[in-house]
Amino acid sequence: MVINLYQLMNKKYYFNFNFLVINMHELSYATSIVNAILDYINKMENGNKIKKVSKINLEIGELTFINFEQLKFAFEVASEGTLCKGAELYAEFLKPQILCNNCGYKGDLKANDEFDVKCPKCDNIHIKVSGGKEFNIKNAVLESDDEIK
Repeated sequence: MVINLYQLMNKKYYFNFNFLVINMHELSYATSIVNAILDYINKMENGNKIKKVSKINLEIGELTFINFEQLKFAFEVASEGTLCKGAELYAEFLKPQILCNNCGYKGDLKANDEFDVKCPKCDNIHIKVSGGKEFNIKNAVLESDDEIK
């Protein structure tokens, strides 16, 4: 079973938790993943037959600056006690594209952080950026004991 794309957006915060620093940026995304999938299952006609979510495929724009290892850890915390517990997360990272207004370069943006955004060919900052901030649930594998139509 495949879940349609679901776009999510959040902001960056930091929070100390039992001497571990959990990046609230990743935790808010992880919580949103769990909530989106559980909402979808609850709205399904036969959602009560779902026993487990085993795999979740994500599309993540590189300009979200999400640390995937932190996202997986935050997902473990957020999914505890839900059908999503134990689901494997996979991600395809999407590169932002740029058009340089100075030299005309078109192609992938190589950004070290959200403040270092410039043309890789001429180092000019007058560029147009498209994409790179996506965060989509591409699909998920839902398991049940019975066949669902």
